[in-house]
Amino acid sequence: MTNSSRDQRIQVLKDILLRLHHGASPDSVEADFQAHFSDVSPIEVSLMEHELMNGDHGVGFEDVMKLCTVHAKVMAAGVQGKEVPDSQQEGHPVWIFKQENLALQAGLHRIQRLLDALESAESQGQDLDPGLLRGLTRQYQLLDQFQRHYRRKEELFFPIMESYGHDAPPKVMWGVDDQIRDLFDLAKQALKDLVDQAEDASVAQVLATYQAFVQEFKDMIFKEEAILIPLLLSLFSEDDWLAIAKDSPEFGYAIIQPDKEWVPSRVKFGEQGENGELAGAGRGAEAAGPAGQPAQVQALPGSDAAAGAGQADPTAKPVASSVSDSASNPATSPTAKPVANSVSDSAATSAADSTTSPAPNPEADLPFGGGYLSLKEANLILNHLPFEITFIDKNDLFKYFNTSIAIENKLFPRVPSAIGRHVKMCHPPRSLDMVMTLIDDLKHKRRASESMWFHRSDGRFAYVTYIGVFDDQDQYMGVLEYVHDIAPLLDLGPDKRGLAPLEGDGEQAKD
Repeated sequence: MTNSSRDQRIQVLKDILLRLHHGASPDSVEADFQAHFSDVSPIEVSLMEHELMNGDHGVGFEDVMKLCTVHAKVMAAGVQGKEVPDSQQEGHPVWIFKQENLALQAGLHRIQRLLDALESAESQGQDLDPGLLRGLTRQYQLLDQFQRHYRRKEELFFPIMESYGHDAPPKVMWGVDDQIRDLFDLAKQALKDLVDQAEDASVAQVLATYQAFVQEFKDMIFKEEAILIPLLLSLFSEDDWLAIAKDSPEFGYAIIQPDKEWVPSRVKFGEQGENGELAGAGRGAEAAGPAGQPAQVQALPGSDAAAGAGQADPTAKPVASSVSDSASNPATSPTAKPVANSVSDSAATSAADSTTSPAPNPEADLPFGGGYLSLKEANLILNHLPFEITFIDKNDLFKYFNTSIAIENKLFPRVPSAIGRHVKMCHPPRSLDMVMTLIDDLKHKRRASESMWFHRSDGRFAYVTYIGVFDDQDQYMGVLEYVHDIAPLLDLGPDKRGLAPLEGDGEQAKD
């Protein structure tokens, strides 16, 4: 397809959504869509959303979010379901994602059967069965694991999408995710009120809140399967999927628990075979870019992410980045910016310097605060503090997090693939304005710090503090966030000034 015909097709798709925005009926739009298109690629869908949100159309992501459900229904018959063999293998992130959706849909069916039984008992004037309510509560708790599914999508899929220039779909989908979370909170509260026999509780309220949630929840499953996954499969490299697979356990899984690791089949270059030839020689080298990644990734014009924010572990070599090198290689992508124009020039310079400058001696003492520490000691201290520490640099880029807290105990899980991501891409749309306002206040010293605290459903009490960081010349360096669970501190009891007994001391004393 030529560029002109592709642009025309995107323009028609854009016009369809704009007509919906201005009040056209879904039926008339669907008819026009069927008349003009036999299929729609996910790339075109993403380009359309990008133009709507970033062009001079008076449409923001809130507007696109309102159209998202209609958009998905209109395109249901035309979206191409593209898959590659790897994505069908057990343990692949796409395979896990789809298995979770199946398990979540099975959970919806179980809940619906229990709700039907509850409604039937009430219509017959029977008392509510405590066992039935316990069963419903348990099924709601299981279904609540969809939060893990959404977190992986938002924290692992979305950053890589943004690095390829597709920043509109994550914003829209994250906004809808939050709406679904809110609806499920209402559904859970209605059931809890019924179980607790609250004054205003009713079976009708339980049914109404659940139905409001389940409609949006099913729509999201469709959007993931019919739009999101095909888009990811057309964009992501094998290294991207490997990075996602590596970080996924830190967020957990919804209902299912994968028991097999996905290991793609790869040729080990440089090894000599029986015939004396080097393995991998001449095997489609012209079709691949660096590190076996796609030869060309076209970034979206005008996108901040066109240059590709670094998503890889900062200790990895450039070719091992989870984001395709070609996204920032002007030789392979005519619309991409050079590496020096990426989100952080200093990061690119540092990467270049690392090939010529000797690595610092981790054992050498350096001035820190009121004394001296080696890099090794400083790193160990940071990773032994009983806080979750995150640092956002002066360019608003996520640059560092410590690892003192076991991942399963973290209040805010962080993953290496998020390093280099702009802070505005690390938060859901509904909290973005507050986050950016806070950073601006700290940056310009309107605030020295800010603390927030809130109870979590798991019984923990999160206390979060943000501090503006400035150097000796009063130059702004970034924002430090530290988080800890203060629930154990609220019930310490009387003073304790001595040593706690060692484990096993009690048994030894008895002996």
